Amino acid sequence: MALPERDVLLCRDCCCGTTKKHPEADHRAQRDEIEGLDDPAGRRGPRVRVRVVDCLDECDRSNVVLVRDFTWFPGGRRPKDTWLGGVLSPTSTGAVVDWVRDGGPVPAALQRHVFRGKRG
Repeated sequence: MALPERDVLLCRDCCCGTTKKHPEADHRAQRDEIEGLDDPAGRRGPRVRVRVVDCLDECDRSNVVLVRDFTWFPGGRRPKDTWLGGVLSPTSTGAVVDWVRDGGPVPAALQRHVFRGKRG
């Protein structure tokens, strides 16, 4: 199987994805929509692997999504990481899904969510 072109890491468990911290957000719907991108074989577009992780250690910016784009660095070199925080609404979740599926630079709709992660 070919390596994915993009990895999407969806932070969950610690505070991202909890109704305690963000009771207004539909965390299950967000997870379902992002997990719908998972297509490592590339049948519907770019090869995307979605992983739900316990904590990305950016709790003050929850909900956090990390997009790792390997198309920028072919040949197994370090990917281009884009950290997104405050992804709580259906609109911002949809913008993440559309961008990951379509590729290209971070769209204007997500610019306010971009931050430099501790690990990047």
